[in-house]
This record gives sequence, structure tokens and C-alpha cells, in this order.
Amino acid sequence: MNPFTHLRRSWPVYAVLCLASCSGGDQSDKQAAYDIQGQLNDTGVVLCATSTQVQQPCPQAELPGQDAEYGRDVTQPAKAGGGANGSDWTKLGTDGAPLTSQNVQWSADGTEQQGSRWSCVQDHVTGLVWEIKESDPEHSRYGGHTYRWWLEADQFNGGFPDSSTSGTCTGLSSCDTQTYLNWINQTGLCGFNDWRLPSVRELSSIAVLSKVIPAVDTNFFPDVVQPRFFTRESLAKDPSRAWYVYFSDGSVSSTNKGDASQVRLVRGGSQ
Repeated sequence: MNPFTHLRRSWPVYAVLCLASCSGGDQSDKQAAYDIQGQLNDTGVVLCATSTQVQQPCPQAELPGQDAEYGRDVTQPAKAGGGANGSDWTKLGTDGAPLTSQNVQWSADGTEQQGSRWSCVQDHVTGLVWEIKESDPEHSRYGGHTYRWWLEADQFNGGFPDSSTSGTCTGLSSCDTQTYLNWINQTGLCGFNDWRLPSVRELSSIAVLSKVIPAVDTNFFPDVVQPRFFTRESLAKDPSRAWYVYFSDGSVSSTNKGDASQVRLVRGGSQ
């Protein structure tokens, strides 16, 4: 096993800082790539490596200054909510209010009153609020539904909205990202109607790089059925492709806009 795996898996977090300014092409959407108004979440990496072994206690004298020695994961500041390591989450009900019980595991047959179902999660570090999916395959917000990538705004679609294919979903006229986004805002998920697709940086902020399959805090995000989640950003050098975050390991890459993928909407920050 490569002893530097923990460092390689951290690369996407740093790479996204360069997407708007280093990718070339139209720079009109720089602000959209830097939406987070609060702090940036830490990586979730809490163990170090030696020259021959991974998952070792910190610090390691032969390899000083590793990721796990810095940030919120280490300092453990006071939290408004809960979550592993440096993360700070609160589960929200259908009305956008925090659930009374925050420490109950998700149940497909549960209720908000029991604390075993929730509709959104608030991130107290970044200030963003995230959509949570449903367990019922017949529900329009089922976590297994997929959507082809399409957004109305030209600054996002790069002049290449792919209408050749569709995803698989329930209750929508078309299984594409814009139609789903419009429906969520019309229904007012968690009492809000300003939902949007996240930027790469925003979506990467919820990845926990010390975990795999899925690389998220499943106590708050129990709904990852398939790991590829679209962002709202087109690939600058090839706008027929869109960036995604792969929640098997938290990595970032791009795929054809017609390659139907998962979607997790967000609100808050700067639009």
C-alpha cells in the first residue's frame, strides 16, 4: 500500500481552488467557484503515515507536517451541532427547524419526531444547507435517482447543454438537473426556495477523506446510493463535460453531461 495515500486523496480539496482561475477560457463565473462564505471544512483525515505504513498515530518525526496534524479535526472547536472530527452538522426537518433528537440513526420507516428521518442538513462551518434524499424509490427525492446535466444559465452550461439522454427518476417531466432543481424550489424543501446545484468547492466540502464507500459522514448523510454527484460547473476546455465529486473516495473529475449522475442540492453562500 502506498504510504502517501492520505496525501493523494487530499489533492482534490486543493485542486478545486484553481478551477476558476487556472482552467483557461471564460472567467465570467469566478465568483461561483468560491461560494463558501464561512470557513472551509477540514478533510477528515486524522491519522498519519510513516515511510512504510499508513493509518498511524500523529505526529511522525520522519514525515512531519501531515494533513492530520492541522485544522479543525485536530483543534476540535466547540460545535453548534454534531458530527465526526471537525465537522459541525445539524439535522433539519421539513420546516427547516432542527430536529429535537439529533443522535438517532436514519430509518426508512422513521419519523422526524423520533429523530430517525430528516430532510436537510445545516453545516455550521461553511454556512451551507444540504438536501437529504429519501429511501423510497417511488419518491421524487429518492437517493438512487439520476439526472442528465442541464442548466438554463449560459454561464454554467458553457454553451453545451446535453439533451441527448435522460436519467432515471420519478414524478418529473424530465430527469435532468434543471427540472429537478425547479421542482425542489417549487415545493420549498425545508422551507426554502433558493436551492441550486453546488460548485465543486462546495460539494467537496462535505467529503470525509478518511472514509471510503462512501466518503461522507453517514450519520448525517445516510443517502449515498451511487457515488457520482454532479456539480454545476462545466469543464472549461470541453464544455460537453461537467465536474462531479465521487463520494467513494472524495475525488473530483468530469464526465459527459449525458452520463446521468446523482444530484445533491445546496443553498446559502453567494450565488
